[in-house]
Parts: sequence; structure tokens; C-alpha cells
Amino acid sequence: TEKEASICNVSQMFDYQRRLDSKSRNILKLVDAISAACYQIASPFLPLVACAAVRYSLQNGVCEESISAFIIFAYFQMFLTQSLESGRQWGNIAKSMLEEAAKGTVTTSAPRFLLFAFVNMWYVPLQESINHLQVTEDMSLKLGDTDRAYMAQSMKFRFLFFRGEKLSILSHDIETNLQSMARFSICCAKYCVLDKEMIDSLTGDKSSNPYGVLDGIIRNKQSLLADAQSKMHFQIVEAVHLQNFFLSFWMGDYEEAAKASDRAMSFPTSKMPKVQLIYHIFYRGVVMFHLYREGKGEHWLKEGEKMQDQLETWVKTSKPIFENKLILLEAESYASTCNVVAAKESYELSIKVARDNGYIHEQGLAYECMGKYLMSIVEISESERCFLYAHKCYTQWGAMAKASKLWKDWNLGLSKGRIEHSTIKHQRDE
Repeated sequence: TEKEASICNVSQMFDYQRRLDSKSRNILKLVDAISAACYQIASPFLPLVACAAVRYSLQNGVCEESISAFIIFAYFQMFLTQSLESGRQWGNIAKSMLEEAAKGTVTTSAPRFLLFAFVNMWYVPLQESINHLQVTEDMSLKLGDTDRAYMAQSMKFRFLFFRGEKLSILSHDIETNLQSMARFSICCAKYCVLDKEMIDSLTGDKSSNPYGVLDGIIRNKQSLLADAQSKMHFQIVEAVHLQNFFLSFWMGDYEEAAKASDRAMSFPTSKMPKVQLIYHIFYRGVVMFHLYREGKGEHWLKEGEKMQDQLETWVKTSKPIFENKLILLEAESYASTCNVVAAKESYELSIKVARDNGYIHEQGLAYECMGKYLMSIVEISESERCFLYAHKCYTQWGAMAKASKLWKDWNLGLSKGRIEHSTIKHQRDE
């Protein structure tokens, strides 16, 4: 397929549209629908379907439905062949095809969503992807494609969470839209309910009940999981386990986080390109190195190094997304192999890069990880300072339950008093 496509440029591909008859267009519409179904169940035949659609388009003509196939082809170039540059190239081709389509009468909300939610987001800052998803949401609403609009909205909320949006603002925005989302796109609502529940847990909001929008059929996470399993909706099953992982991670229960991570990774959908994969790999690396230093077994070090290797591959595509994450895993690796100087330098650098990119939550995480490491090598005063900075970052993020737990776990009330007393005494001595 790649060889056949390489002989054409984008303009030539759209020249084919002039000879695209209604029968060919209907075939491509059918293949596009099959592709969507294959994605839903994480079918191993999805790349074959995409290749078939690309080749058919090259032979018969390009239309809106075939652009999706080119995007899926880019998507699998990245992850089946592990060729990120090839994925970028095909993603750029698909983006150019969308721009060509926009000059005419072709509507492009469906392929726009696929491109900016699953492919282009690996190569650009998260805010740029969020902006594209907002445009896709608005475009879909104008076209009357409410399902696609809510898909873009749901994905936008998830991107905002991982970017470190103020949680109170994000929680309000989700709550404002969740009822209408459930009315028009119940599948998107299920994902958003999981995200809202996680945000509520981080903020400490115990009054909210996001499951209430699901009409009483699904009342909690357990019934959502059972419903998804019975219907073979594996992506929702994976999403439940990922939510358990992310929440356990942020609340510091690393052993439970490791179990939830393993359960999520047991599903074929876990290997599908999505924003959660980036943060699953990143946080899993932190968990693995921590469990190794806690004496839970040598295999955790090797698993942490695997996560670090994956980020080393990804950082080449987008430094704004991956750089601070890789540096933090490098710090954790140095800490795990007793390289004190390199560990401290890497923790400090990760904090700086996270701050420079506006990732307040990951700045807090780097401070917390550094604090734990410094405590383990009995640098008590500096450790306490790191924990207090982490607490400040988490508070600014709006994760009040997380900040409160950190405060209690490390008795930061006493630490703050000691540090303030030490500072005053030092000033007097001077």
C-alpha cells in the first residue's frame, strides 16, 4: 500500500475525485463504517481494512470516507511498524488532504477528529491538539453531527486533564455538558463519567454523582464495567482499569496502581494510539522504579527501564509533551541505581521543564518524587521543602484531596514550622 501511494502526491489524489462514481463512494462509505466497528472492538483486522480502503481510493478516487483510511494507515505506521517518522509523514499527507477537501464541498468532521485526536497529537503541544478538537466540535455541531461533536468534546476534556487544566474549571465544564452528552452520545458520556469521577476524587468533591446522567441503568463503576464486559466494549473496559490506575497513582497507592496497570495492559486496546497511552507509560515508569526501591523485586527495575526506553523514542517527536516526563524517569532510574548527583540534577531539570511548559501537576509530581528520594537518603530538610512545593503545585492544580493526603502522609504542618523557624534563625545569624 505504501509503495502504491508513494507515486502520487496530494493534488493527484484529489484529481481522482473527479472520476469517483456513486458506487465507488458507497463502497468507501461501507469500508469506513467497517473501520469504525473494527476500532470499537480493537479488531486485529483494522490495519488490513485501512490498507484496502487506501488502495481502493488510489485506484478509484478519494472522498471524505477514504481520508479516514489514510489517517488510520498513519496511525498503524506509528505503532505496528514503530515508525514515528512514517506516521508523521502519513499524518501530514492526511492533513493536506483535509485542507484540500475543505476548499470544496466535502465535509471533514469525522477524519478531522481521527487526525487530531489520535495521530497529530503525538507531534504537537497538547494545547494545539485541544484547539483542533474545539474546531472539530464546532464544525460537527454546524453539520448536525452531534455524535462526532460530543466525541471531540469528550476527548478535549481528557486532553485538558492531562495538560493540567485547573480541576475546578474542568469539573464545572464537564458537569455542564454531561447531561446533553448522555442524551445524544451515551458512549462518550460513559468515558466522561469516568473522567469526572476521577476529577471528583482528586478534588475531594463527595457531593457529585456523575453516574446519575446514565438514567439509573449504570449506577457506579462496577456496573459500568459489567455492562461493558457483557457488550464486549473493550475500550470502555480498558478505560475503567486505566481510571483505577490513574487514581491509584495520584493518591500514592503504587501497588494497587501496578495491578490496575497490568489489567489495563492485558487488553489489545491498550496498544492503540491515544493520549491515555502516553500518561499510562509515564506514570507506570514512576510506579515501577518506586516499587523497585521499596524492595518489591528486581523485575520492577527492568520494567521501569522499558517505560523509560519508550519515552526516549517518543521524545524525538515532540519535546513539549515528552521532555519533562523522560527526564523524571531518568531521575527515577538514577535514584534506583544509587547515582545521587545525577538523580538530583535530573529531578531539578524535570521540575524546570514541567514549569516552563505549564504542567503544574507534573511539576508537583517531580517535586514529590524528589522529596521521596531525598527522604530515603536522609536529606530531611530538603525533602520537606520538596514536599511543601509539591503541595503548593497540587493546590494550584485544584487537587485538594491529593494535596491533603500529601500533607498528612509527610506531616507537613511540622515540616513547615521547622523550615520557617530555620529560615528565621538563619536570617538572625546573618
